[in-house]
Amino acid sequence: MAAGDQADFARRIRQLLPFGWFPAPPTQTQEEKAPVLNGVLQGAGNVLGWAFDLFTQVNTQMRLSTATGDILSIIAYDYFGDSLPRASSETDDAYRTRIQQSLVAAKNTREAIAQALQTITGEVPTIVEPTRAADCKGLATSTSPAVGGGYGYGVPGFCYGTLNGGQFFVSTKRGRAPSTAAIYAAINNVRAEGVTAWVKVEN
Repeated sequence: MAAGDQADFARRIRQLLPFGWFPAPPTQTQEEKAPVLNGVLQGAGNVLGWAFDLFTQVNTQMRLSTATGDILSIIAYDYFGDSLPRASSETDDAYRTRIQQSLVAAKNTREAIAQALQTITGEVPTIVEPTRAADCKGLATSTSPAVGGGYGYGVPGFCYGTLNGGQFFVSTKRGRAPSTAAIYAAINNVRAEGVTAWVKVEN
């Protein structure tokens, strides 16, 4: 007998019956003196034991720290949509760890974008923000290239800034990312809402 199983519930119900109505329950060495009563109580105990077992399973699956199987996938979908699917042959513990890390991951910053891309591709991306002087620098001349930090039009690697924000440019190698779509999803998962990301993926 274990707490919450059929026999346990049958015993509990029998203890609630009025004293003297039925024979006392037998010990381990005694024969049951009320087999009909015992059969009825065992039937009720079976149903209650099943309900208790179901409650225990549901209670476990309601928490990320203890959920397993398809419930983990449902939890990930609730939080992240299609952007955090379970990998092929990924264990529950490994998938749970990825979900937990994604829940507390840094977002909405340049560093968050860079870290997300480096995690999925294994490559260091190039990020350009048009409103950031360190990225776009300023116009200069071939005779005074240090002025403004750049040369001028048509110079490789020279980016032109703008005062209009709300966008940034990313250039990254695909690296170990499973697909270009996975790279887009990684960016969308951490970029600020309403900010446009222009992405260039190189093989």
